[in-house]
Amino acid sequence: MRRLAEGLDRARRDRSRTGKEEAIAGALAAIAADDDDPALAIAARIATGRMLPVGDGRSLGVGWSSMLDVARTATGHDDAILSACARKTGELAEAFALLLLGVEGATARPGLRLGELAELADRLAAAPGRADKRALLDAAFARATPLEAKYLTKALGGGMRIGAQEGVVQGAIARAFDVPPERLHQAAALVTDLGDLAVMARRGRLDEARLVVGRPVAFMLATPIETIATAIDPAAHAMEDKIDGVRAQAHRTAGGEVTLFARGLDRVTEAFPEITEALRRVAGPFVLEGEIVAVGPEGRPRPFQSLQPRLKKTTPSPADLAEARVALVAFDLLADEAGSLVALPWRERRARLEAFAGALGGGDGVVVHTATPVPTEAPLQAALDGAFDAARARGHEGLVLKRVDAPYDAGKRGQAWIKVKKANATLDVVIVAAEEGHGRRAGVLSDYTFAVWRGDDLVPVGKAYSGLTDDEIDRLTRQLEASTIEQRGGLRRVRPEIVLEVAFDGVQRSARHAGGFALRFPRIARIRDDKQPGDADDVAAVEALFEAQVASGHREQGAGGGARGRGRGAKAAGAKKSASRKVKKQLSLFGDDD
Repeated sequence: MRRLAEGLDRARRDRSRTGKEEAIAGALAAIAADDDDPALAIAARIATGRMLPVGDGRSLGVGWSSMLDVARTATGHDDAILSACARKTGELAEAFALLLLGVEGATARPGLRLGELAELADRLAAAPGRADKRALLDAAFARATPLEAKYLTKALGGGMRIGAQEGVVQGAIARAFDVPPERLHQAAALVTDLGDLAVMARRGRLDEARLVVGRPVAFMLATPIETIATAIDPAAHAMEDKIDGVRAQAHRTAGGEVTLFARGLDRVTEAFPEITEALRRVAGPFVLEGEIVAVGPEGRPRPFQSLQPRLKKTTPSPADLAEARVALVAFDLLADEAGSLVALPWRERRARLEAFAGALGGGDGVVVHTATPVPTEAPLQAALDGAFDAARARGHEGLVLKRVDAPYDAGKRGQAWIKVKKANATLDVVIVAAEEGHGRRAGVLSDYTFAVWRGDDLVPVGKAYSGLTDDEIDRLTRQLEASTIEQRGGLRRVRPEIVLEVAFDGVQRSARHAGGFALRFPRIARIRDDKQPGDADDVAAVEALFEAQVASGHREQGAGGGARGRGRGAKAAGAKKSASRKVKKQLSLFGDDD
C-alpha cells in the first residue's frame, strides 16, 4: 500500500494529466514487479476510489459517520477538532492523515499490504453490522501509516479527489505496461473493472477482452442532433422513441442467474424483481439492453420520478412494488447463445432481438421496443417533427435515430446513434456548490450551482433552485451536508457526486461563469440517480446548443454581457482543454487562497 499511496500523492500534487498518469503508472509497475495479480487489481481499483470490482453488487457499508468514529479513535481528537481540520484541509481524509502525524509512532508503523486491503474489502462487504465493520476498520487503521490512512479513507469514501478520474488511471495502466492507449481503451469498453484490466495489460492479454455474460460492458451513447458533423441519410437509419427511464443491461447466464446493471455499472437487480423473474423464465444465456420504465394501468409510461423509490432501497417493499409497476423495454441484444453480438450491425442485432421476443411469451416485465424506418417521402425535418410529436404523445422524451449498419460501439458517443432534441433542451450537470434557500426553504440546501465538463475539469454554467419537491430537497440537503468540503457563510463547496438533469429556455454567453456560458431560466427536471458525475455533459454540448440557437435566429453571438462580456466569455468558452481534472481548483468558489 505504501508505494500506491506515494504514487497517488505524487499524482495529487502534479497539475498535468501526463504527470498524474506517470505517477500512478510508476506505482502500478512497481507493484506488478513484486506482487501478485490480486495486489495489482486492488491497487488499480483504489486509484479510482473503489475497493470492490465494478458490477460486484456488494456494498462496503462504510459512511461518513463510521469514518469519523474511526478517525476519532485513531487520532485521539474529538469531533470538533476533526471537523474543523476537515473544513480547513478540504476533506476528512486529509484531516485524518494530518492529525495522525501527531500520534507517536504513527510514521514508523509497518503499514498495510495490498492483499490485506483486498481481504478487508471482502470482509467489510460481508460484515453484518456496524460494530463488526468498525472493528475491522480500527484494526486496519491501527497499522496504517498517515499517508496510507489518507488514501484508504478516500477509497472507502468512494473517491480519490486527486484529479485522476478513470481515464487518467486507464492512461496510467497503458504507461505502466507499455500498451498503446487506444488498444487499452478498446479493451476497457468490454472489461469495465480496471483491476481486471490492469491484470490483463500486465499479462499481455488485452486482445482477449470480450463481452462476458454476467459482467457489464460500457454503454453505447447517443449524440444530440445539434452536434452531428454530417448530413443524415434517412434510408441508412431506423427510428425509436427515446424512453425516459433507467438505462440498463440485463444479463442471464447459462446457469439461470439474472443480473441488472444500471448505467453507472452498479447492480440494481433487487430493485426490480418482476423484471428479474420474467428474464429467469427465458432459456439460455443472453444480454439485453434497454430502459426500465414505470408503466401505468394502460401500459403508458410514467415519469422517471416514480422509479426513484426503487433505486434508493436495497430491496423494495411491497408498497414500492405496488406503487410503480415496471418493465424493461429492450432495444438491443448484445449477446445470445451464439456469443457476443456487439460486432454485428444494428439490423442484424435487431433481427435477433425480434426473434428473441417470441421467447418472452408476451408476459409482464419485459417488452421489445418498437423500431421503424425513418420516413423518406417527406423532407427530413418535417418527418422528424411529426415523429417527435407522436413520440411525445406516447409519453416518451423524443427520438433516437440509429444507423442500421453500425456495430454496438461500447463506451463511445459517436455518430451512429442520434438523439433528436427540440426547444426546452436539457443537460446533465453536476452539483458543485449549494446554498440555503429563503423563506419557506430557509434551513435547507435548495440553491445549487452546477457544472459541466471541459476536458477533465468541471466548470460552472449556472444555478438552479426550482423543480424539486420538498422531499427531494430534504434528501439532497442530507447528501450535500455529508459531502461538504468547504463552507463559508451559507455557501458550501461540495464533492462533485450528484447529477441533475436541468431544463432551460436557452443558452447565452457569460463572463460570470467559468464555462463561458449560462443557461437561461434553468430549472431542475429530475435528479439523475442512475448517472455518475462522469456521465454529465460537457461544454461542447452547451456550445452546440448555443450555436444552434444562433443559426435559428433565437440568439446572437454577442448576447450575454456586452463587449466586455463577449470577450471574456468567448475566451472562457474557447479555452484550451486542461490536461487534468483540477476539480479542487475549478470548484474553489471562494477565491484562490486554498
